[in-house]
Amino acid sequence: MRKKKGRIKHKSKEGEPKPVSITPRYEDRVGILFASGPSLTEEVVETIRPFHESGKVISFGCNDSYRLVNYLDEFYACDKHWWDYHKDRFFDARDMDKARLWTQDGATAQSLGINFIKGRYSNKGLSQDPSLIHFGSNSGFQLLNIAMLMGIRKAILVGYNMQKVDTVSHFFGDHPGKLNKNSPYDKFRDAFKQIKDNQKEMIVNCTPDSALKSFRKADLLEELNSL
Repeated sequence: MRKKKGRIKHKSKEGEPKPVSITPRYEDRVGILFASGPSLTEEVVETIRPFHESGKVISFGCNDSYRLVNYLDEFYACDKHWWDYHKDRFFDARDMDKARLWTQDGATAQSLGINFIKGRYSNKGLSQDPSLIHFGSNSGFQLLNIAMLMGIRKAILVGYNMQKVDTVSHFFGDHPGKLNKNSPYDKFRDAFKQIKDNQKEMIVNCTPDSALKSFRKADLLEELNSL
């Protein structure tokens, strides 16, 4: 397995990687956030591609989104079991060397040499502390927290269905083995409701068939053409 290089250089006294404090590296930029709901398709990925190539958007992805999106700038996966299953194919994936990698699991960050961000459970919406994120019970929420802490002025959500579509939970079907767990979608959606109103105004949901009602809905191409 090929490890990522140059991600973590300092260790804590306990041998854990030193947590990273997120900096606003994309201040006033627009972020596209890729979750892995059934509405994430090759058509969506290719619609966004020219806007990324022209520098109009920064791309953030979580979990299995890497299987469709080969131009991610930032990538996050929370779960140790996810990394254990995907790590070999992930590091062999198309152009993933270009993405900065994140996890909230210290052991995974240590073993793979990727960025370690602390996280905690909270019912207070997105964390405003650059040294940690709030979990929100789902990776899509955690990815949004990272993107907002990085300073984006607008977040465009794709693949954020937050419900099954025609009995399907993800664009690829079901997770394999132990990764295949029931998703408490009500709990997921409730976490997004706790986001502050001024932050909600910065978030646009361009996911067809989405049960996430906390943000303005829009057509993806129309939203991109308005940038």
